[in-house]
Amino acid sequence: MENVMSSTERVKRVLIIGSGIAGPTLALFLKKAGFESEVFEAHSQSEGIGGGFNIAPNGMNVLAELELADSVIQAGTATPYSFFKDEKGKLLAKIRYGVPEIYGQTAVSLSRASLYKILSEEMKKQNVPIRYGKRLSKITETAHNVIAHFEDGSETTGDILVGADGIHSKVRKFILPESPNAKYVGIVGIGGFVSLNDLSSLPENLQAITFTFGPNGFFGHGGGDSGTVLWWTNLAREEFTKEQIADRDHDRIRAELLKQFQGYYSPIEELIRNTKTFLRHNIHDILSLSRWSKGRIALIGDAAHAVSPNSGQGASMAMEDALLFAKLLRDLQGNYMQTFATFERERKRRVEKIVAEGRRRAGGKEIVTPFQSKIRNTMLKIFIGLFGEVGQKWILNYKIPWNPKDKAA
Repeated sequence: MENVMSSTERVKRVLIIGSGIAGPTLALFLKKAGFESEVFEAHSQSEGIGGGFNIAPNGMNVLAELELADSVIQAGTATPYSFFKDEKGKLLAKIRYGVPEIYGQTAVSLSRASLYKILSEEMKKQNVPIRYGKRLSKITETAHNVIAHFEDGSETTGDILVGADGIHSKVRKFILPESPNAKYVGIVGIGGFVSLNDLSSLPENLQAITFTFGPNGFFGHGGGDSGTVLWWTNLAREEFTKEQIADRDHDRIRAELLKQFQGYYSPIEELIRNTKTFLRHNIHDILSLSRWSKGRIALIGDAAHAVSPNSGQGASMAMEDALLFAKLLRDLQGNYMQTFATFERERKRRVEKIVAEGRRRAGGKEIVTPFQSKIRNTMLKIFIGLFGEVGQKWILNYKIPWNPKDKAA
């Protein structure tokens, strides 16, 4: 139902569906902007937290506006550099990735659970409510508000509703029933965490993300939550079934990965051998949507533009969305129609370029012959060495000013 907004009608209360990264970040910025909001999450508090990831400097600049950057750095590992190696450990290239002097903030690797804890504790401190076990069943719009209905029979009313419920968004299907489903990109992710105490020696360059390209596949690792190493691999293969994702036969998974990466330089095999729990997932993205809002309902984060992990920008894009959405709602004095239109216009080109970049980076992670691997690595050495830092600046050196007097970077 499309709404005609009166000249005096202004948003006061915002309903947010989803408590991943975009939802809590948006709620905190809305609080900062003077709006009431409430977050609703389908899972229980302990479910669906996920594995590890890296927050790029542009995402850390968003967290700095919430005065949370230092907490995130303390919880994880600052990663100012990226190393690119072959399977024998030979350095192909090194680039500055999260250098504060260039980008304002460092990059940080940590677990999703640690970031979520920081965000949720700040929400509690700011008296921003989050309701767990609230699985959305339908949405009803009226001339003056929007109502979220949940499977437990409860409902709640707000002036607008924001879908921050991820790549498989229910909110998206409500406002865009014809929208494409998330598409498997042909790559799976497997990863885990290892305590430094379980390793025979400390890995080289913990304060860097190391990307390894060899004939048997790609492997990445670096410092994670304080006192840990996080690692991940992306493998080109058929999609995991739900049963395979839920598989808890970690001994078998470990044996398969040790076979896959046999002969790769230390500490790769030791990281696999000492991982207690393996996390597995399929990597999806979605085609460009025709619109990100309808009536009193809008989409942000992966619900609007799923960004492949290969881009290294999923979390940062969600946080940029949250900051800009709240800023626009504030600056446009609660006019949601202008906010929705301006938000989509200002964000769409950037995020779709980054989605395309993620798809491009997915190439080069296939299993290849040793000769093909040498050719690929030679090309990586040349192109990353020449263009790596320059090519990433448009992504990382980006800052949305929260205060009107500040200038955009």
